[in-house]
Amino acid sequence: MIVDLEIACAEPVTLLITDDDAGDRRQIVRALQQTELSYEYCEVSSIEEALAACEQRSFDCAIIDYQLPGNDGLDGVAALHRRFPYMFIVMATGHGNATIATEAMKRGASDYIAKKNISGKSLGRILQNARQKELTRRKLAQQREELERFADVLAHDLKSPIASIRGFATIISQAVQSGTTDPVKIAGYCDRVVKLSERMVALVDTLHEYTKVDAHVDFEPVDLNRVMENARSNLEQVIAKRGAVVSQDDLPVVFGHASLMEQLLQNLIGNGIKYCEAETPTVHVSASAVAEIGWRVAVCDNGIGIDAKFHQQIFEPFKRLHDRGKYEGSGLGLATCRKIIERLDGRIWCESNEAGGTTFYVSLPAI
Repeated sequence: MIVDLEIACAEPVTLLITDDDAGDRRQIVRALQQTELSYEYCEVSSIEEALAACEQRSFDCAIIDYQLPGNDGLDGVAALHRRFPYMFIVMATGHGNATIATEAMKRGASDYIAKKNISGKSLGRILQNARQKELTRRKLAQQREELERFADVLAHDLKSPIASIRGFATIISQAVQSGTTDPVKIAGYCDRVVKLSERMVALVDTLHEYTKVDAHVDFEPVDLNRVMENARSNLEQVIAKRGAVVSQDDLPVVFGHASLMEQLLQNLIGNGIKYCEAETPTVHVSASAVAEIGWRVAVCDNGIGIDAKFHQQIFEPFKRLHDRGKYEGSGLGLATCRKIIERLDGRIWCESNEAGGTTFYVSLPAI
């Protein structure tokens, strides 16, 4: 599943308070109330209760007292870290020193604080660090998932044409060596090799475009009318080959990046043409102002339509709704679109049905 980091940031920070002293727990809760964060918390008085609570739900952060009944805090830190290695754990003590802090870090603690220093400001800093670590972990998990998918598609989509190229090359070599060459057949084999090579190059280019979206760019005002001109120019051959009609309303100036927006519209328009079985594919691009959001751009086509149950899945990398070969493509087009929109703090979704026709909506910030 792809994680929406913007939504994740808006979720309440969750805190597990582990201390056998009710007064100390109240001190932490008062400090929590003084922060400007949206939060949820749970109080327990022992490591056993803390482990049980973590089995029931996940926490961004756990604050553990150094002295706990039947099990000191250092052992508790180690136990929690073993079971929940991604949780941000803070050791709290009223009798602490640098030695205890160092040992706590060795056992798996992420931070250390003296109880006398617990305040709204210090606790806010701790929880912000905990949330940032959680978001980083989610992003790394997302990237790891993408890399695994890349490996799968490379193993299949590159290995298959390579095997075919090798097969045709062997046939050509044997024919030449035996002196029984048929010019027509050899030309046909060579043509197949060229097409397979072009397919491999197209896949590598698509993978490169997808990963390039993460590169640093500076955002600025972008005229979508100019972006449409470039996108239409890039698709000129595709439009001519299918006899497609691509139209537009007057489009606004938005806050973004020209090349990313060009890639976005090119992918959406190209999809509208590719996934269309009508004699004349049509794609229309329009935009409307939306209060408190900015602009909503709509790309409407007369294509084959998308079943509602797939409206979220189509934005996942390498997600195909059709058998390989029916429609050309790597399955990265819409995933790239979502990646671009997430960078612009926008949103992308679609409305469609199996009867035909799909409209992709993109929300973008105004200037």
